[in-house]
Amino acid sequence: MHLVNGRYATLDLSSGEVQEHELQDDYTRSSFGVMATIDAAVASAGGAGFALASGILTGSLVPASCAGFIRIPHSESNPTRMCPLTGFMGVELKLTGFDFVVITGKASGDGYVWIRDGIIEFVASPEIHKCDSWERTDKIRSDQGDRKIQVVAGGPWGDHGLAASQLTMNYWGGEDRVGAAAELGRMGLSAVAFRGMGELELLDPEEHLARSLALMRSQIALLGPNDGLASFSEAAGRDDFRGLLHRNISCYACPFPCRSYYKLYEDAKVMTFDNKEPGYLVYDVPSVERMASLRMDAREIVEALKRCARYGAEPMAVVSALPADETGVDMTELDAVLISNGPAEPWSGSSSGGFSESFDDSSDYETCLALGLCPRYWARAGFNRDSVCSVAEPALGMKLDMG
Repeated sequence: MHLVNGRYATLDLSSGEVQEHELQDDYTRSSFGVMATIDAAVASAGGAGFALASGILTGSLVPASCAGFIRIPHSESNPTRMCPLTGFMGVELKLTGFDFVVITGKASGDGYVWIRDGIIEFVASPEIHKCDSWERTDKIRSDQGDRKIQVVAGGPWGDHGLAASQLTMNYWGGEDRVGAAAELGRMGLSAVAFRGMGELELLDPEEHLARSLALMRSQIALLGPNDGLASFSEAAGRDDFRGLLHRNISCYACPFPCRSYYKLYEDAKVMTFDNKEPGYLVYDVPSVERMASLRMDAREIVEALKRCARYGAEPMAVVSALPADETGVDMTELDAVLISNGPAEPWSGSSSGGFSESFDDSSDYETCLALGLCPRYWARAGFNRDSVCSVAEPALGMKLDMG
Protein backbone atom coordinates (compact mmCIF):
# COMPACT_ATOMS: atom_id res chain seq x y z
CA MET A 1 0.00 0.00 0.00
CA HIS A 2 1.15 3.54 -0.71
CA LEU A 3 1.34 6.28 1.95
CA VAL A 4 0.39 3.92 4.79
CA ASN A 5 2.23 1.22 6.70
CA GLY A 6 -0.41 -1.44 6.28
CA ARG A 7 -0.39 -2.60 9.89
CA TYR A 8 -1.52 -1.72 13.39
CA ALA A 9 -0.66 -2.95 16.88
CA THR A 10 -2.57 -3.66 20.08
CA LEU A 11 -1.11 -3.37 23.57
CA ASP A 12 -2.83 -4.83 26.62
CA LEU A 13 -1.45 -2.94 29.61
CA SER A 14 -2.78 -5.54 32.04
CA SER A 15 -0.75 -8.39 30.56
CA GLY A 16 1.90 -6.50 28.61
CA GLU A 17 0.95 -8.50 25.51
CA VAL A 18 1.56 -6.88 22.11
CA GLN A 19 0.00 -8.12 18.88
CA GLU A 20 0.56 -6.88 15.34
CA HIS A 21 -2.12 -7.02 12.67
CA GLU A 22 -2.10 -6.52 8.91
CA LEU A 23 -4.52 -4.04 7.37
CA GLN A 24 -6.54 -4.91 4.29
CA ASP A 25 -5.85 -3.09 1.03
CA ASP A 26 -9.21 -1.34 1.17
CA TYR A 27 -8.16 0.50 4.36
CA THR A 28 -6.98 3.44 2.24
CA ARG A 29 -10.05 3.53 0.00
CA SER A 30 -12.35 5.56 2.26
CA SER A 31 -12.29 7.92 5.22
CA PHE A 32 -15.24 6.21 6.91
CA GLY A 33 -13.44 2.87 6.51
CA VAL A 34 -10.58 4.19 8.66
CA MET A 35 -12.86 4.91 11.61
CA ALA A 36 -14.77 1.66 11.21
CA THR A 37 -11.52 -0.31 11.16
CA ILE A 38 -10.23 1.44 14.29
CA ASP A 39 -13.47 0.94 16.21
CA ALA A 40 -13.55 -2.74 15.26
CA ALA A 41 -9.94 -3.14 16.39
CA VAL A 42 -10.69 -1.56 19.78
CA ALA A 43 -13.74 -3.79 20.19
CA SER A 44 -11.74 -6.90 19.29
CA ALA A 45 -9.12 -5.95 21.86
CA GLY A 46 -11.68 -5.83 24.66
CA GLY A 47 -13.52 -2.58 24.00
CA ALA A 48 -12.35 -0.53 26.99
CA GLY A 49 -9.49 1.44 25.49
CA PHE A 50 -8.47 3.97 22.91
CA ALA A 51 -6.50 4.28 19.68
CA LEU A 52 -3.74 6.64 18.60
CA ALA A 53 -3.90 6.95 14.84
CA SER A 54 -2.65 8.81 11.81
CA GLY A 55 -4.86 9.53 8.80
CA ILE A 56 -4.67 8.21 5.26
CA LEU A 57 -2.92 11.37 3.99
CA THR A 58 -0.90 12.21 7.12
CA GLY A 59 2.66 12.95 6.02
CA SER A 60 1.69 13.61 2.40
CA LEU A 61 2.08 16.90 0.53
CA VAL A 62 -1.60 17.83 0.75
CA PRO A 63 -1.87 21.20 2.55
CA ALA A 64 -2.05 20.80 6.34
CA SER A 65 -1.71 17.00 6.19
CA CYS A 66 -0.34 17.03 9.73
CA ALA A 67 -3.09 15.43 11.75
CA GLY A 68 -3.25 12.30 13.78
CA PHE A 69 -5.87 11.69 16.44
CA ILE A 70 -6.86 9.87 19.58
CA ARG A 71 -10.17 8.05 19.23
CA ILE A 72 -12.15 6.70 22.16
CA PRO A 73 -15.05 4.65 20.78
CA HIS A 74 -18.49 5.09 22.32
CA SER A 75 -19.65 3.29 25.41
CA GLU A 76 -23.03 3.08 27.13
CA SER A 77 -22.30 6.30 29.02
CA ASN A 78 -20.23 8.32 26.50
CA PRO A 79 -20.37 9.12 22.79
CA THR A 80 -17.33 8.59 20.60
CA ARG A 81 -14.65 11.12 21.48
CA MET A 82 -11.81 12.38 19.30
CA CYS A 83 -8.78 14.48 20.10
CA PRO A 84 -6.57 15.72 17.23
CA LEU A 85 -2.78 15.38 17.29
CA THR A 86 -1.35 18.24 15.24
CA GLY A 87 2.04 19.95 15.05
CA PHE A 88 4.40 17.16 13.96
CA MET A 89 2.74 14.52 16.11
CA GLY A 90 0.60 12.88 13.45
CA VAL A 91 3.51 12.48 11.04
CA GLU A 92 5.85 11.22 13.75
CA LEU A 93 3.28 8.64 14.81
CA LYS A 94 2.84 7.39 11.26
CA LEU A 95 6.58 7.00 10.80
CA THR A 96 6.78 4.62 13.77
CA GLY A 97 5.66 1.88 11.39
CA PHE A 98 2.05 1.63 12.58
CA ASP A 99 -1.01 3.32 11.12
CA PHE A 100 -2.65 3.14 14.50
CA VAL A 101 -2.08 1.63 17.93
CA VAL A 102 -4.82 0.32 20.22
CA ILE A 103 -4.18 0.46 23.97
CA THR A 104 -6.39 -1.40 26.45
CA GLY A 105 -6.26 -2.68 30.03
CA LYS A 106 -4.67 -1.04 33.04
CA ALA A 107 -1.02 -0.76 33.96
CA SER A 108 0.00 -2.41 37.25
CA GLY A 109 2.50 0.37 38.00
CA ASP A 110 3.47 3.87 36.95
CA GLY A 111 4.95 4.36 33.48
CA TYR A 112 4.35 5.26 29.86
CA VAL A 113 3.86 3.64 26.46
CA TRP A 114 6.84 3.95 24.12
CA ILE A 115 6.38 3.46 20.34
CA ARG A 116 9.17 3.52 17.71
CA ASP A 117 10.63 1.54 14.79
CA GLY A 118 7.78 -0.96 14.69
CA ILE A 119 8.07 -1.60 18.45
CA ILE A 120 5.56 -0.79 21.19
CA GLU A 121 6.05 -1.41 24.89
CA PHE A 122 5.11 -0.24 28.36
CA VAL A 123 8.07 1.34 30.17
CA ALA A 124 7.89 1.20 33.95
CA SER A 125 8.82 4.52 35.54
CA PRO A 126 7.98 4.79 39.26
CA GLU A 127 9.05 8.45 39.40
CA ILE A 128 7.03 9.78 36.46
CA HIS A 129 3.71 9.84 38.31
CA LYS A 130 5.11 12.58 40.57
CA CYS A 131 5.89 14.83 37.58
CA ASP A 132 3.66 17.43 35.98
CA SER A 133 3.04 17.16 32.24
CA TRP A 134 6.07 19.26 31.24
CA GLU A 135 8.35 17.26 33.51
CA ARG A 136 7.02 14.03 32.00
CA THR A 137 7.97 15.20 28.52
CA ASP A 138 11.44 16.20 29.71
CA LYS A 139 11.95 12.93 31.58
CA ILE A 140 10.95 10.70 28.67
CA ARG A 141 13.14 12.59 26.22
CA SER A 142 16.05 12.46 28.64
CA ASP A 143 15.60 8.75 29.44
CA GLN A 144 15.35 7.79 25.75
CA GLY A 145 18.05 10.23 24.62
CA ASP A 146 16.13 12.08 21.90
CA ARG A 147 14.75 15.62 22.06
CA LYS A 148 12.49 14.98 19.05
CA ILE A 149 10.35 12.38 20.78
CA GLN A 150 6.70 13.40 20.73
CA VAL A 151 4.93 13.06 24.08
CA VAL A 152 1.20 12.99 24.77
CA ALA A 153 1.17 13.51 28.53
CA GLY A 154 -1.40 13.53 31.24
CA GLY A 155 -0.93 15.62 34.36
CA PRO A 156 -2.21 15.62 37.93
CA TRP A 157 -5.80 16.30 36.81
CA GLY A 158 -5.77 13.40 34.36
CA ASP A 159 -4.20 11.12 36.97
CA HIS A 160 -7.22 11.79 39.19
CA GLY A 161 -9.58 10.90 36.34
CA LEU A 162 -11.17 14.35 36.20
CA ALA A 163 -13.43 14.92 33.20
CA ALA A 164 -12.13 18.51 33.17
CA SER A 165 -8.57 17.34 32.56
CA GLN A 166 -6.64 17.88 29.34
CA LEU A 167 -3.73 16.18 27.60
CA THR A 168 -0.67 18.25 26.78
CA MET A 169 1.05 17.68 23.46
CA ASN A 170 4.73 17.95 24.37
CA TYR A 171 4.22 21.14 26.41
CA TRP A 172 1.13 22.70 24.88
CA GLY A 173 -2.59 22.36 25.53
CA GLY A 174 -5.58 23.16 23.36
CA GLU A 175 -6.51 20.05 21.38
CA ASP A 176 -8.02 17.80 24.05
CA ARG A 177 -11.50 19.09 24.82
CA VAL A 178 -13.00 15.63 25.30
CA GLY A 179 -11.37 14.42 28.54
CA ALA A 180 -8.87 12.08 26.86
CA ALA A 181 -6.44 12.78 29.71
CA ALA A 182 -8.86 11.16 32.14
CA GLU A 183 -8.88 8.05 29.94
CA LEU A 184 -5.11 7.74 30.29
CA GLY A 185 -5.43 8.26 34.03
CA ARG A 186 -8.06 5.53 34.30
CA MET A 187 -5.65 3.14 32.59
CA GLY A 188 -2.74 4.07 34.86
CA LEU A 189 -0.80 5.77 32.07
CA SER A 190 1.27 8.90 32.61
CA ALA A 191 2.03 9.44 28.92
CA VAL A 192 2.36 7.96 25.46
CA ALA A 193 5.60 8.74 23.60
CA PHE A 194 6.58 8.03 20.01
CA ARG A 195 9.37 8.68 17.52
CA GLY A 196 9.20 7.88 13.82
CA MET A 197 12.21 6.99 11.70
CA GLY A 198 10.40 5.21 8.87
CA GLU A 199 9.61 6.22 5.30
CA LEU A 200 6.44 6.53 3.25
CA GLU A 201 6.10 5.43 -0.36
CA LEU A 202 4.10 7.42 -2.92
CA LEU A 203 3.07 6.04 -6.30
CA ASP A 204 3.78 9.23 -8.30
CA PRO A 205 5.56 11.82 -6.10
CA GLU A 206 6.02 14.42 -8.84
CA GLU A 207 2.37 14.49 -9.86
CA HIS A 208 1.31 14.48 -6.21
CA LEU A 209 3.56 17.49 -5.56
CA ALA A 210 2.29 19.38 -8.60
CA ARG A 211 -1.37 18.87 -7.65
CA SER A 212 -0.69 19.74 -3.99
CA LEU A 213 0.98 23.03 -4.93
CA ALA A 214 -1.86 23.91 -7.31
CA LEU A 215 -4.41 23.21 -4.59
CA MET A 216 -2.51 25.30 -2.05
CA ARG A 217 -2.32 28.27 -4.46
CA SER A 218 -6.06 28.04 -5.10
CA GLN A 219 -6.73 28.32 -1.35
CA ILE A 220 -4.72 31.51 -0.73
CA ALA A 221 -7.63 33.86 -1.40
CA LEU A 222 -9.95 31.80 0.82
CA LEU A 223 -7.47 31.83 3.71
CA GLY A 224 -6.96 35.59 3.72
CA PRO A 225 -3.98 37.43 5.30
CA ASN A 226 -2.06 35.35 7.82
CA ASP A 227 -1.47 36.77 11.27
CA GLY A 228 -0.83 33.65 13.33
CA LEU A 229 -3.23 33.19 16.22
CA ALA A 230 -4.71 36.63 15.52
CA SER A 231 -6.13 35.22 12.26
CA PHE A 232 -8.49 33.12 14.38
CA SER A 233 -8.75 35.12 17.62
CA GLU A 234 -9.80 38.76 17.81
CA ALA A 235 -8.25 39.03 21.28
CA ALA A 236 -4.84 37.94 19.95
CA GLY A 237 -4.82 40.97 17.68
CA ARG A 238 -4.65 43.34 20.65
CA ASP A 239 -1.52 45.41 21.25
CA ASP A 240 -0.67 43.63 24.51
CA PHE A 241 -0.53 40.28 22.69
CA ARG A 242 1.55 41.75 19.87
CA GLY A 243 4.02 43.05 22.44
CA LEU A 244 4.65 39.48 23.64
CA LEU A 245 4.68 37.83 20.20
CA HIS A 246 7.93 36.04 19.43
CA ARG A 247 6.95 34.20 16.24
CA ASN A 248 4.12 32.38 14.50
CA ILE A 249 4.49 28.64 13.94
CA SER A 250 2.78 26.22 11.57
CA CYS A 251 2.30 22.48 11.73
CA TYR A 252 3.68 20.01 9.18
CA ALA A 253 2.81 20.91 5.57
CA CYS A 254 0.65 23.87 6.62
CA PRO A 255 1.09 27.18 4.76
CA PHE A 256 -1.07 29.09 7.25
CA PRO A 257 0.42 29.11 10.78
CA CYS A 258 -2.21 29.47 13.51
CA ARG A 259 0.10 29.02 16.51
CA SER A 260 1.78 31.94 18.19
CA TYR A 261 4.65 31.71 20.66
CA TYR A 262 4.59 34.43 23.29
CA LYS A 263 7.59 35.29 25.44
CA LEU A 264 6.82 36.18 29.04
CA TYR A 265 10.28 36.44 30.57
CA GLU A 266 12.51 37.64 27.71
CA ASP A 267 12.50 40.26 24.97
CA ALA A 268 9.98 38.93 22.47
CA LYS A 269 11.96 40.27 19.51
CA VAL A 270 15.15 38.37 20.39
CA MET A 271 15.23 35.10 18.49
CA THR A 272 17.40 33.18 20.97
CA PHE A 273 16.09 31.56 24.15
CA ASP A 274 18.16 32.31 27.24
CA ASN A 275 15.52 31.26 29.77
CA LYS A 276 14.68 27.54 29.98
CA GLU A 277 10.96 28.36 29.94
CA PRO A 278 10.67 31.79 28.29
CA GLY A 279 7.04 31.58 27.30
CA TYR A 280 4.26 29.47 25.87
CA LEU A 281 2.91 28.36 22.47
CA VAL A 282 -0.78 29.27 22.16
CA TYR A 283 -3.37 27.88 19.75
CA ASP A 284 -6.32 27.42 22.11
CA VAL A 285 -8.65 30.02 20.60
CA PRO A 286 -11.75 29.42 22.82
CA SER A 287 -9.72 29.76 26.02
CA VAL A 288 -8.00 32.94 24.83
CA GLU A 289 -11.34 34.51 23.94
CA ARG A 290 -12.95 33.44 27.19
CA MET A 291 -10.10 34.75 29.34
CA ALA A 292 -10.02 38.03 27.41
CA SER A 293 -13.73 38.47 28.19
CA LEU A 294 -12.82 38.25 31.89
CA ARG A 295 -10.59 41.33 31.55
CA MET A 296 -7.35 39.36 31.72
CA ASP A 297 -4.45 40.97 29.88
CA ALA A 298 -2.23 39.09 27.44
CA ARG A 299 0.48 38.28 29.98
CA GLU A 300 -2.08 36.88 32.44
CA ILE A 301 -3.76 34.81 29.71
CA VAL A 302 -0.55 33.25 28.43
CA GLU A 303 0.64 32.57 31.98
CA ALA A 304 -2.71 31.00 32.91
CA LEU A 305 -2.64 28.73 29.86
CA LYS A 306 0.90 27.68 30.71
CA ARG A 307 -0.02 26.79 34.29
CA CYS A 308 -3.10 24.85 33.16
CA ALA A 309 -0.98 22.85 30.71
CA ARG A 310 1.45 21.81 33.42
CA TYR A 311 -1.38 20.48 35.57
CA GLY A 312 -3.18 18.88 32.64
CA ALA A 313 -6.22 21.05 33.32
CA GLU A 314 -8.70 22.22 30.68
CA PRO A 315 -8.49 26.06 30.84
CA MET A 316 -12.16 26.75 30.17
CA ALA A 317 -13.12 24.57 33.12
CA VAL A 318 -10.52 26.28 35.31
CA VAL A 319 -11.67 29.84 34.63
CA SER A 320 -15.31 28.78 34.94
CA ALA A 321 -14.52 27.67 38.50
CA LEU A 322 -12.95 31.03 39.40
CA PRO A 323 -14.69 33.93 41.10
CA ALA A 324 -14.29 36.80 38.62
CA ASP A 325 -15.19 40.44 38.96
CA GLU A 326 -14.65 43.59 36.93
CA THR A 327 -10.97 43.71 37.83
CA GLY A 328 -10.23 40.36 36.15
CA VAL A 329 -8.97 37.04 37.51
CA ASP A 330 -6.77 36.61 40.56
CA MET A 331 -3.86 34.32 39.60
CA THR A 332 -3.54 33.15 43.21
CA GLU A 333 -7.10 31.87 43.00
CA LEU A 334 -6.28 30.17 39.69
CA ASP A 335 -3.38 28.35 41.36
CA ALA A 336 -5.69 27.33 44.19
CA VAL A 337 -8.10 25.71 41.69
CA LEU A 338 -5.21 23.87 40.01
CA ILE A 339 -3.76 22.58 43.26
CA SER A 340 -7.17 21.46 44.52
CA ASN A 341 -7.72 19.39 41.35
CA GLY A 342 -10.56 21.71 40.41
CA PRO A 343 -14.06 20.87 39.23
CA ALA A 344 -15.06 17.26 38.68
CA GLU A 345 -17.19 18.18 35.67
CA PRO A 346 -15.96 19.50 32.29
CA TRP A 347 -16.73 22.96 31.05
CA SER A 348 -20.32 23.06 29.82
CA GLY A 349 -19.19 23.99 26.29
CA SER A 350 -17.09 20.84 25.85
CA SER A 351 -18.24 18.49 23.12
CA SER A 352 -17.42 15.16 21.53
CA GLY A 353 -15.79 17.03 18.63
CA GLY A 354 -12.93 18.95 20.19
CA PHE A 355 -10.35 21.23 18.58
CA SER A 356 -11.90 22.53 15.37
CA GLU A 357 -13.25 25.36 13.33
CA SER A 358 -16.92 25.11 12.46
CA PHE A 359 -17.91 23.21 9.31
CA ASP A 360 -21.17 23.62 7.45
CA ASP A 361 -21.35 19.81 7.49
CA SER A 362 -20.43 18.47 10.94
CA SER A 363 -19.28 15.15 9.45
CA ASP A 364 -16.42 17.00 7.74
CA TYR A 365 -14.61 17.24 11.09
CA GLU A 366 -14.30 13.47 11.47
CA THR A 367 -13.57 13.05 7.76
CA CYS A 368 -10.67 15.49 7.96
CA LEU A 369 -9.13 13.59 10.84
CA ALA A 370 -9.58 10.23 9.11
CA LEU A 371 -7.71 11.69 6.16
CA GLY A 372 -5.02 13.24 8.37
CA LEU A 373 -5.97 16.84 7.57
CA CYS A 374 -6.10 19.66 10.11
CA PRO A 375 -9.77 20.60 10.72
CA ARG A 376 -8.93 24.20 11.58
CA TYR A 377 -7.12 24.81 8.28
CA TRP A 378 -9.64 23.01 6.11
CA ALA A 379 -12.68 24.65 7.68
CA ARG A 380 -11.15 28.00 6.79
CA ALA A 381 -9.86 27.03 3.33
CA GLY A 382 -13.08 25.22 2.41
CA PHE A 383 -13.26 21.43 2.55
CA ASN A 384 -13.77 20.33 -1.05
CA ARG A 385 -13.85 16.54 -1.21
CA ASP A 386 -13.27 16.37 -4.96
CA SER A 387 -10.11 18.48 -4.78
CA VAL A 388 -8.71 16.36 -1.94
CA CYS A 389 -9.43 13.18 -3.93
CA SER A 390 -7.68 14.58 -6.98
CA VAL A 391 -4.52 15.45 -5.05
CA ALA A 392 -4.49 12.18 -3.10
CA GLU A 393 -4.90 9.84 -6.08
CA PRO A 394 -1.32 10.02 -7.48
CA ALA A 395 0.05 9.44 -3.98
CA LEU A 396 -2.22 6.50 -3.10
CA GLY A 397 -2.54 4.95 -6.53
CA MET A 398 -6.33 4.73 -6.13
CA LYS A 399 -9.34 6.99 -5.89
CA LEU A 400 -10.63 7.81 -2.42
CA ASP A 401 -14.25 7.08 -1.63
CA MET A 402 -15.39 10.16 0.29
CA GLY A 403 -18.99 9.08 0.74
